[in-house]
Amino acid sequence: MVLNSGVVMSVAHVSANICQYIACNPERLTSDVVLDLLFCLPLQPFRRLALSLSTYLGYHTPHSD
Repeated sequence: MVLNSGVVMSVAHVSANICQYIACNPERLTSDVVLDLLFCLPLQPFRRLALSLSTYLGYHTPHSD
């Protein structure tokens, strides 16, 4: 299934705003920050695991932290 990326991003932003509204957060975060917390933060351990595995196997992968 092919989806329009603009539509996907707008739905993600709306859902992030709705989730904050339902949670009654006194300090509102931007939808970009909410999406980053939901999707990018849980993937950080996998990135570190892949980096350590590639180092163990002898592959040199430059990274920018």
